[in-house]
Amino acid sequence: MSEVERLDSTTDAAATVDLDGAQHRLAWPRDQTLVDVMLDAGIHVPHSCREGHCGSCVATVISGRVEMAQCDILEPDDLADGLILGCQARPVSDDVHIEF
Repeated sequence: MSEVERLDSTTDAAATVDLDGAQHRLAWPRDQTLVDVMLDAGIHVPHSCREGHCGSCVATVISGRVEMAQCDILEPDDLADGLILGCQARPVSDDVHIEF
């Protein structure tokens, strides 16, 4: 697991992301989506349309809170179960744990 780099408490959240058996710790700027942050860090994250339409980036919030700009495919029950679209998710809480 890598350290959070340049975490700015006024703009960044701390993200722990479990993906394919590895755990990544990232600084997550509040104005960027999870998929964008992971791609910028060189992490191969499942994604396709990046517009909230396909569902290839579905993940689960283990702890913390996110908000999504667009969400065409997840049902209210999915959202209640903690499912999110990584391409649309931005952090609300300061510390977020996501699992793909």
